[in-house]
Formats: sequence, C-alpha cells, structure tokens
Amino acid sequence: MPRTGDKVKVNVKERVEDEMCDLSLSELSEIPVREIASFKRITVLDLSSNRLISLGRNFTSLTRLVRLDLSKNQIRYLPEDFGQLEQLRHLDLYNNYLQHLPLSFARLTRLRYLDLKGNPLTPAWEKIVGRCSTLKDCQQAAKNTVNICANFKPEFIEREQRQQNQSNSMAEGGDAQGNGTTNATKKPTKPNKKSKSKKSMAAGDNELTFKPVNAAATPPTASVNKSLSQQKTNQKKKSSTNGKNWLKLLSKAAFSSLMTFLMLFIINVLLIYMIMFKNPDIADKIVEYIPHQYRDWILTKTEIFRLRVTDWISEFRTPPEEH
Repeated sequence: MPRTGDKVKVNVKERVEDEMCDLSLSELSEIPVREIASFKRITVLDLSSNRLISLGRNFTSLTRLVRLDLSKNQIRYLPEDFGQLEQLRHLDLYNNYLQHLPLSFARLTRLRYLDLKGNPLTPAWEKIVGRCSTLKDCQQAAKNTVNICANFKPEFIEREQRQQNQSNSMAEGGDAQGNGTTNATKKPTKPNKKSKSKKSMAAGDNELTFKPVNAAATPPTASVNKSLSQQKTNQKKKSSTNGKNWLKLLSKAAFSSLMTFLMLFIINVLLIYMIMFKNPDIADKIVEYIPHQYRDWILTKTEIFRLRVTDWISEFRTPPEEH
C-alpha cells in the first residue's frame, strides 16, 4: 500500500477502452489530467475509490466529459470553474467530504443525474439536493441544483469566490505558521475593530450566498392570491373549451355513423330484393356457402321477410276500391 504523501503513477493508455477511461481503485492522490486530455475521444471518466482530496487546477480542461464518477474519495471542495464541463450529463459524488457546491453549476444545463449521498452538506444545500436515494431523486437533485445556482446574483457569486479564496489562503498561511513557529512566547494581540467588522461582513456574505434572487423581495399575499385566482379561472376556461370541443366531435361522429348505417341498410335491402325476386339462382348459390347449422335459420327468416315484402307490394299495387 502506498503512503499518503507518495504519488502513484498509472499508465493511462492501458486504462482507455473506446470512449471510456477507467482509473478506479488505483490509489490516486492526483489526477493525470494531461495524459487523459491527450485522448480526445474520452467522454466517460471513472475515478472512483481513490485517495483524491481535490481535482487539481487543470481538471476543468476536460470539457468533452459526459459522464464522471468521483465516488468514494476524500474530495473536500470542487473547483470554482467546475461549470466549464458543460457537456456533463452524469455526475457521481457519492461518499466524499463536500459541504457546498460551486455556483458555476448553473452552466451545467445538460446535467441529468447528480448523486451526493454520504457528503456532509450544509443544511441549505441539503434542502436543495435532497436524499438522492433513488434514480428519480438524483435526477431531481441535478435539476434543482442547476436551477438554484442559476438564480443567484452575480454579486453573491463574486463574494462566494472571494470568500473561498480567503479561506484557502488562510489555511495555507496557518500551515506555514505552524511549521515555522518557535518555542518563544509572544504577547497576545488584541483584535481590532476593523477585523471584527470584516468578520461580520464575511458572515453576512455567507448568509447571502444561500438566498436566491427573488428571496429579497417576496410578493405580498394579496398579489399571490390574485395570481392563484387568475390561474384557476384560466384552468376553468380551458376545461370548458375542451368540453365543448369534445361535444362537437361526438356529435359529428354520431351523425356520420347514423348516415353510414342508413346507407348500408338501404343497400342491403336493394340487394336482397334483387337477389330474391329478380335472380333466385344467385340466392341458391349463396345459400350453398352458408354453414349447415345456420342455413335453416337464415332460410326461414328470409322466407318470412320475402312473404311480408310480397304482401306489402301487392297491397301497394292494388287500387283502393278493391281494399
């Protein structure tokens, strides 16, 4: 097992297959961005189950990525320009140490899957992302994250970037001071008023970064009620128009079916009359093709019908005096 400070070199060429590069379970602490970028056909990158703490500076140059798996690592933050990966559709960040996401996620308009389970997200981001326990949850998380980040003001984005840069510089400065301090005692310095005001402003920026654009000026309840009432009236009008259209279609269908029934009835009567009275040989030939089990019933019915028709014709032809 390599140590935490050791760099592990991997032959990327051996891990590339078609459009996929599989670097999972490789004990990587740094991503070989240059080697991956040399393969222009790579659109799927698997970096799961490694020892990654960050993605590095040049990772966002891999703009052709469509699917990215960073699950089961130790990633604490994503780069601020992560939104340059505009082709990304599937992003897996399961089981990392992320607390918040960069606001450049607003540029990931093609993102359809986002998994953030197992990350210590802040309450605000946890509400936005949700549980991500099922496929639908991950799809909804991607949609919510992109929409929320798109609704932030540019001022808040600048403050967020400034604040993260300050925190990174403070962390680096703290490490340098911790390594270079001696055992000599120093007098504690009193905090100035200016530093207190700066801290309060930074805290205010933290709170503002999680507020969307429309949160500062929410509409009154009266306007909300009016808009709801207008929506209801519009829905009623649409439903009434749809009902009228259905009635018109049904009436047209009923009229057309009635006309076709009458036409077919008249044609059948004429055919029966022509066959029975004009050409009885044709009727005998047709009877031969009728099955035996239905022949007697059909013959009796047709004979009754013929007798009734002949009686009606004879009554119609006789003059009224003989009646």
